[in-house]
Amino acid sequence: MSDNISSKTGKGILYIGGFEFPDKNAAAQRVIANGRIFRELGYSVDYLGMDRSFPKKQFLIKKENFQGFDYYNINYPVGLADWIKYLIGIKEVLRIASGIKDLEFIIAYNYPAIALARLNNWCKSKNINLVADCTEWYEPQGSLLFKMIKGFDTYLRMRVIHPRLSGIIAISKYLYLFYSERMKHVVQLPPLVDSMADKWKNGCTNNSQNLILIYAGSPGRGSKDRVDTILDALSKISIKSNIKFSLHIIGLTKQQYIDDFGAAYLPADLDADIIFKGRLAHNETLDEVKCADYAIFIRDNNLINTAGFPTKFVEALSCGTPVLTNASSNVTDYLRAGENGYILDNSTAETLVQTLEFALSQKKEKINDMKMMIKSANTFDYRSYIKPVNEFLDYIEGDRLNLKKL
Repeated sequence: MSDNISSKTGKGILYIGGFEFPDKNAAAQRVIANGRIFRELGYSVDYLGMDRSFPKKQFLIKKENFQGFDYYNINYPVGLADWIKYLIGIKEVLRIASGIKDLEFIIAYNYPAIALARLNNWCKSKNINLVADCTEWYEPQGSLLFKMIKGFDTYLRMRVIHPRLSGIIAISKYLYLFYSERMKHVVQLPPLVDSMADKWKNGCTNNSQNLILIYAGSPGRGSKDRVDTILDALSKISIKSNIKFSLHIIGLTKQQYIDDFGAAYLPADLDADIIFKGRLAHNETLDEVKCADYAIFIRDNNLINTAGFPTKFVEALSCGTPVLTNASSNVTDYLRAGENGYILDNSTAETLVQTLEFALSQKKEKINDMKMMIKSANTFDYRSYIKPVNEFLDYIEGDRLNLKKL
């Protein structure tokens, strides 16, 4: 690989999309981890993202640095005019791209279809490879007008524009298989981490005999996650067994939960066992996850959950915490019963209670053994994916060079 790295040294990659640097959303976490792979391969990596904190009526491009990466931010779109500009415009992308010496790739994270198509035309004229980092298949929500606009954008991007690009980085097996049938160059990359970073170190053990379960996310109405289903199952277990547990919920307050789901979906018998912690900083959340016996979440089986991949699954295992979840996306490719967690069967309310109760009945020694196995496995460290990404980029570049000779 050293020869390949030397051939890439000095070449540039520009990563663009709706991520909020330095680490304000899951998208930023993903593109930084992917950027570490590209940097290991010899590329210089720049980012163009968004910032909600910029003055609303003043357009800005601001350059900063995070962990050795240069990144540029523009205003987060506010209002119809801003959104139209974002959906169809590429002026800011071209401004940054034109200033990068030896630009080899532009990687577009879940980018709007029309802007992506225009950017693809520009890239072809400049002999630059355009790759999509595809992490979701959106199902539009909201007003009829918004559903029509977003639905058209999603259809055009996923089915028409993406297959015309140089390659696809797919977050899940579903997206990998979908695009592998339609184009030559596809690589599957789940959310990744740098396991050597301080935030993933310093494990924690719950020495109490009472189990600590943790949910960390944004479980409001319309969310991917069904916290209400978890509470219902836990309520039934607390009535029929002597298992002692507490559930820590990070991401919303008790009142927010009631506002979203209704008081009827907050079992009274669990009132003392549920601790709502509201929103926490990312590092604080990880510290809470490390000290839990299990991280837990349940997702409905629909297109958006099948096409995506749960970042919270990756983060829990990277913290050394076993995961309890149902078989959404392709988590079963990574979750091994009794080694790093348990699959919950949510096909019926009864099977969910049975499988959850089995996991909660495991002895503390078993749970601590799983924690040790998880940390040694290091499943989602970005270094494990350097080789397939190197091959993916080399194949794309090889095709480009061959076309150039024709």
